[in-house]
Amino acid sequence: MLFSYKSTYKVTTRYTPYQLMYGLNPLMPIEYIVPIVSGKQKDSNQVRVLINKVSELEKLQEARMQATKTNGIK
Repeated sequence: MLFSYKSTYKVTTRYTPYQLMYGLNPLMPIEYIVPIVSGKQKDSNQVRVLINKVSELEKLQEARMQATKTNGIK
């Protein structure tokens, strides 16, 4: 029940509590199922995933700062 609450989008902050707390989206159980790839494809996939994660973290840091300002937290 707690995971459901923390991973539910909130209108006031425009993010989930999980995103604001940890800086990323929670992994749902289905996301643990990852297709197996090999060779160069595996390396390029890993680089792409890392670049996307860094981008997400930067966006969520900005969101955290905005939520802090909106809610008057110092």
